[in-house]
Amino acid sequence: EIIRGRVRRAGSCVTKMENSFKTEACDLVKSRDPGLWATALDSANPHRRELIDEVIQTGIVETISAEDLSATVKAFMVADLPNELITLLEKILTKADFKDNRNLQNLLILTAIKFDSSMVVQFANQFDNYDAPDIANIAISTELFEEAFVIYRKFKINVSAVEVLINQIQDLDRAYEFAKLCNEPPVWSILAKALLANGKIKLSIESYIKADDFTNCSEIIAAAKSTGNFEELVHYLQIAKEKVQECYIENELALALSRTNK
Repeated sequence: EIIRGRVRRAGSCVTKMENSFKTEACDLVKSRDPGLWATALDSANPHRRELIDEVIQTGIVETISAEDLSATVKAFMVADLPNELITLLEKILTKADFKDNRNLQNLLILTAIKFDSSMVVQFANQFDNYDAPDIANIAISTELFEEAFVIYRKFKINVSAVEVLINQIQDLDRAYEFAKLCNEPPVWSILAKALLANGKIKLSIESYIKADDFTNCSEIIAAAKSTGNFEELVHYLQIAKEKVQECYIENELALALSRTNK
C-alpha cells in the first residue's frame, strides 16, 4: 500500500509538471515576448525540450491569432532550431486559417531545402501556394535537381522542367518521355537541340518536327548528311520547305532524295 501511494504521488507530480508545461507553452505563444522566448528556448534551459513539444502540440493549437503564430515562428528562427521549426510550420499549416499561407509554405520548403532535404519532395507535392519558380531555382543552386524537377512539373513549368532533366540530371531518355507526356512545342524544341548536340540525329529531327521548329535547318542538314540519316532528312526538309522560304532547302531536299533513291 505504501508503494502504491508513492506511485500515485509520483504520477500526480508528473501530471502537474505536464500541465505546467502546457500552461507555460500557451502563455509563451500568447505573450509574443522575444525576451521570454529567448529564455525558454535557450539551450541552457533544462526543460527546453518539453516546452518545445508543448508549444507545437498545444500552444499553437489553442490560438487563432496570426500575430501569436508569427512571433512563435520568429522565436524558433532566432533560436536556430531548424528541425523544430519544420515541425512547427507543418503543424501551423494544418490549421484551416493558415493552410494556404504563402509565406509559411515558402519558409517550410526553404527550411527543408537547407536542413532536411529528404522532406522537400513531400512538401513540394503537399502544398500548392508557394513561389514555385523561385524555390525551384534555390533547389537547383543547392544541387537538389530532382526536387527542382518535381516542383517545375507540379506547376507545369515544363520548359524549366525539361531543362533540369537535360542540363542538371543529364538524362535524355527521361527528357524525351517527359516531352511526350506534356507535348508542348517549346519543350520539344529544347529537347531537339540537346539531342542534336548529343548525336541523336533521328530523334532530334523527330523532335524538331514535333516542335514545328525549323530555325536550325543548317545544323540539322549537316548532321543528317554526316551520319547518313537521309530518310529522316527528306521528311524534315519536305515540311521545312513549306515553312522556310530558302532556296537551299529545295536543293538539299533534291540531294537527300537522290541518296534515298526517291
